Amino acid sequence: MIATVGSAPAGESTEQRRNGVTATPTKARRSTTALSLRLGMAFACLPVAFFATALQLGLARNDATVRTVAFDATRGISVAQDIKLNLAELDAIVVRDMLGPLEVGPNGYTRDYDDKRAELDDNLVLAASRAPVGAAYRRPLANINYALAHYHTLVKEAFVAGAAGNRALASNRYLAAHRVMQGTLLSSADFVDKANTYVLNNAYDTQRARSSSTMRLVLVAWAALVAFLVVTQLLLARRFRRLLNLPLLAATVLGVLAGGFVLTRLNTSSDRLAEAREQAFDEVHVLARAGATVVAARQAQGQLLLDPTNPANAAAANKAFADETRKLYRVQGRDDLAQLAQAGAVPDGSGGYLAKVTFVDREDSEDHTIREALVAFGNFLAEDEAMREAVAANDPQAAVIQYRSGGAYEQLVRTIDESLTVDSRTFNAHARAATRATNRVDTLSGVGAAGVLLLILLGFYLRLREYGT
Repeated sequence: MIATVGSAPAGESTEQRRNGVTATPTKARRSTTALSLRLGMAFACLPVAFFATALQLGLARNDATVRTVAFDATRGISVAQDIKLNLAELDAIVVRDMLGPLEVGPNGYTRDYDDKRAELDDNLVLAASRAPVGAAYRRPLANINYALAHYHTLVKEAFVAGAAGNRALASNRYLAAHRVMQGTLLSSADFVDKANTYVLNNAYDTQRARSSSTMRLVLVAWAALVAFLVVTQLLLARRFRRLLNLPLLAATVLGVLAGGFVLTRLNTSSDRLAEAREQAFDEVHVLARAGATVVAARQAQGQLLLDPTNPANAAAANKAFADETRKLYRVQGRDDLAQLAQAGAVPDGSGGYLAKVTFVDREDSEDHTIREALVAFGNFLAEDEAMREAVAANDPQAAVIQYRSGGAYEQLVRTIDESLTVDSRTFNAHARAATRATNRVDTLSGVGAAGVLLLILLGFYLRLREYGT
């Protein structure tokens, strides 16, 4: 039977209580017991403080990793890919405009070139604002800004020469601008992407390494608190002949619940972050690279048509197109890529961005969109072959018409963008879930730890009050 708070102190006999005689503990015993209780109250602060600190440290580490991996670094990578895409689009716009009637504005540029340049400038400013501190991260952006001014100057000279009817000079100036694009601008954009990818991978790998140690710390603090409460309950029961101390029992239950709750939330957040990083973001990154690669292949087509009779230009353009398309889709030992892609086939030995994302397990609707992109790539290769046949037949005008129609190219860009949107939505959902898993848990765990401490102190106080102190 559980004794109540108002029960007689230990040491009274049944006979004494029946006769109304109360045994009074000696002064020394009262003093020693009261001192022990006060020391217990003071000592109780240590395991509770250790428990609360471990919980807050684990949550702070988790939240910092989620913020870096799911938001800061991934946004930096996305902006870096946007910069590379803008640069590739800028180069492709120059070729496309030079193959048609040029409408150059008062500033020496075409309207669509000015629009794309403004979009690129916005992304450069955004990248600079989010770049980590350090020359290794900021120097590539500085290189882009420096080389971009030179590129704009060369493009302006090409536009002015083309508008004046001097196709040879226009082609010469554009090829010089293209070398700046290939040699400095696109490589610097790649370095911005790699720098942010390093931050992402480093933060994620650090989190994985820390995760086990953080869990162990929380478990040790949790076990120490529960052990302290159990031992305290046993000692008080032995000292005061009480089976249970209700406040200490409540503190034990609250401590168990608080520790279990935080560990569950940390584990959930870690799982959602792993899904975002390992399952969704890689596809987002690959598709972003695929988009820029498609534009680069499109630029190579236009470069060929600028001066198809120039052997050096034709060789460079053909090599660039082959290199870019191999990045998108290739099959070892096969040269019928257009037919394979049009059939949506990804046989053994396939590689490239489109093949890589096709291998990923996904929902049927998402897989259908990826397959559409692969089919569109096959159509793009088929249209390119028709364009090259016109060039070989010495009919450059027909080749330019084929190029400017660009139906398969537009379809390929659209399907890649749709797939990128779907995978970005999946990544964002996982990232938000990782954030929500520990939302306000730090506050709740702090309140729980404070509640545990208060209940422990109450348990000691009730025993201390029996001695009139």
